[in-house]
Amino acid sequence: MKKLNRRDFLRMSALTAAGAALAGCAPKAAPTEAPAQLEPTVAPVEQPAPAEGTLIRFWTGWGGGAFVAAFQAILESEEFKAVLGDNTFEVKDSTPGEAMLTAIAGGDPPEAGANINYLDFIARGVCTPIENLVASSQVVKKENFLEGHFDQCWYQGHMYGVPGIESFLRYGLNYNSKLVEAAGLDPTNPPVTWSEVYAWHEKLTKFDDAGNVLQVGLNPNDAMGEGAWFPDGWMAPISWGWDWFDEDSGKFDINNEKMVESFATFKQFIDLVGVDNLANMYSVEGHGTWGGAYNAEVQSMIVEGYWHPGETMNEAPEVGQYNRATWLPVPESRRGVKVQGGGTHMVLFFANAKNTPGMFKAAEFIESKVACDAFWNNLGWLPSVKSYYDTVDPSIYPGLDFYFASIDQITEWWPPVYCPIIDFVSTEYYNLTDKVNRAEVTPEQAAEELHNRCQAEYEAAGFGG
Repeated sequence: MKKLNRRDFLRMSALTAAGAALAGCAPKAAPTEAPAQLEPTVAPVEQPAPAEGTLIRFWTGWGGGAFVAAFQAILESEEFKAVLGDNTFEVKDSTPGEAMLTAIAGGDPPEAGANINYLDFIARGVCTPIENLVASSQVVKKENFLEGHFDQCWYQGHMYGVPGIESFLRYGLNYNSKLVEAAGLDPTNPPVTWSEVYAWHEKLTKFDDAGNVLQVGLNPNDAMGEGAWFPDGWMAPISWGWDWFDEDSGKFDINNEKMVESFATFKQFIDLVGVDNLANMYSVEGHGTWGGAYNAEVQSMIVEGYWHPGETMNEAPEVGQYNRATWLPVPESRRGVKVQGGGTHMVLFFANAKNTPGMFKAAEFIESKVACDAFWNNLGWLPSVKSYYDTVDPSIYPGLDFYFASIDQITEWWPPVYCPIIDFVSTEYYNLTDKVNRAEVTPEQAAEELHNRCQAEYEAAGFGG
């Protein structure tokens, strides 16, 4: 399956200057001034039913063969065709957020989007409320979804999205047991701290006689280590255990010893391999981040969510059979702490679309067993629908059993952080991480600079007053 690097659709800095923090169902005050670009265009809550025969467009940041196959199974099902009626349905995959913004600004938005920076879109006022549709729905009910997921779709008293497609737990250290055994390590006794992971990293990293990297242990800046996202959280603060943003005061806490230690810790992993060596490895066709190098067995470990076992088994079963998973590593000072985070993706409804009611029916169908089976069978993805978890066997995707078993063992739970400039935070972290790894700035300088940039951006955007 082709995967887009999440950085490809997280660079929407134009949006970060507008919006207020989501806080479940509890509304917070919105900015008093309209955004500098794209005026808010929230459609009325009550919307007339469109005529039959309308095109319904759903654009997503996800893409690739397995994702397309999953949606194709949905579109070809007789059940979905019955729901669709005379309308037609278009799924446009691998669509970055910028393309959706362009469509919105041009007055021709798709009905809905997914796998985008939901927070920025909702807070900016370019989405349409759907609680009138939810009120009469027998499917979209709070009690049907995993804890907190229904609330994540609300902002200032209105609901803008429906939880779905991909949800559940976000963190785990996945590793290839075959490569681990070949390195003389015990796959039944995985590391629990970053220092122990580094010891594995040393033994799993190999070079040829010319110094070119042949295999690496772990790139801590890959996949979930890239940055921060609303449904997924931010790996470094979760692992080191601190709240990097206070929603009530609007204050950031990034310039601290824990942030410095995380920068320095991750740099050690990169130093062993070499920045350019690592870049060259990922530049090889099929070795891209978010699983490509792992599937090619040139990367032995990766930090990803529950989706990794299923995606790996579907994309590269010869590798997936050796996949194992364990807890997200923590620093030595937090040995024994078992951290986890959770959130949900959603079908997010855009204002001024032509067929919001039709898209809502499609969103309801995405919660059905037919649709959930399509995502589960093709990708190993799990929905927000609670009842579906009783129907799946996690043992078919090696490594997934850890995530299910971990539920009763979690000692720290990290829900999404409602920061209105989270895209900016993530982009700046990504850029400064690269500078740290290249020794252009120290970890101390990076932590201070990241803190200052985020606080300044927050206040410049009008949130600090």
